[in-house]
Amino acid sequence: MQFHNKKRIAYLSALTLLFSYAELLLPRIVPFFRLGLGNAAILMAFEMPFPAFLLLSVIKAIAASLMGGTLFSPFFIISFAQSVSSACLMSGLYRLNKACRGKLMSLYGISLAGSALSAFVQIWLCSLFLGKGTFSLLGPMMLFNTASGIITALIAEFMSAGKQKAEQSVENVVSDDAAAQETSATATSDTSASKPAAKKYNPAVQICLAAAIILACAGIFFLESIPILCAALVISFVLQFFSGRKIFIIPHISLWIFVLVSSLLSPNGRVLFSLWNFSITEGALFTGIEKALKLSAVSALSQCAASLRPPESSLLGLSLAYYRTLSDRFRDTKGNPVARLKKVLESDPDSLL
Repeated sequence: MQFHNKKRIAYLSALTLLFSYAELLLPRIVPFFRLGLGNAAILMAFEMPFPAFLLLSVIKAIAASLMGGTLFSPFFIISFAQSVSSACLMSGLYRLNKACRGKLMSLYGISLAGSALSAFVQIWLCSLFLGKGTFSLLGPMMLFNTASGIITALIAEFMSAGKQKAEQSVENVVSDDAAAQETSATATSDTSASKPAAKKYNPAVQICLAAAIILACAGIFFLESIPILCAALVISFVLQFFSGRKIFIIPHISLWIFVLVSSLLSPNGRVLFSLWNFSITEGALFTGIEKALKLSAVSALSQCAASLRPPESSLLGLSLAYYRTLSDRFRDTKGNPVARLKKVLESDPDSLL
């Protein structure tokens, strides 16, 4: 991969994270029901060759999960699957529409199709763990994703002018790997006397930490006792706290509600009480509590993965470096979120690193 193409993918990946960061400013009550503003950057990258476009969607899912601390939880599988599948569908529709000279559908239609597929993939994957009752939520999620698809396309269309200016700057950053390496070497020699040495990247420590988190998360799914799962959840919170990640209870409460409702929609065992035509069964209730505790414990434990740092020279590391600068500029810029995003988009990417 040529260096300028690598930087372009990393920059657009960072934009997906920036849009997702801006979305955090909006309240979210129910898990998985999110606007998905990060897809706005995906909608702005259709002109890329398909391999690069697909790589962008993969990096987007991995980077978002790493930043959010869900890389080793089931939520990463859901995020990765819906991100890649919807990106492939939208890319295919865009190219088909281009072959039809733009007469097939607009950007809004492409965005709506991607949002619909994303909703189906999320519900289907959730049903594999929570049961078929989860499909009862497909209708509401489709309606929600329809609105999110329109909003995302609107933002992508509004931001396209700034994105084109930014991409032109990216293309002029360097001509090839040799030029980039020479510039980097010169800058390093000029500043080595005035800057302290950077902290050495230790891949062995990173690998051991990742392996420990994976094994611990996998072990939680083998636990069956509710009291033991409660203890595992407390331990996960403690580890999350000592890893430097803040503990937010509301997302866990919304997760418990979501899992319990999904489980109760699949009656199992003795009926505890009935409300109109809906029955609360003992088996469904205890199964829901058990699954909620497992997902909550794994989610808390996976937060420790946020301390992992990929090599700065890697595509993922470069994406995160861009994101840190973009998010700083977003916070320092005045105005409403949309105006701040557009202002950040107009920044010269070469000045970000």
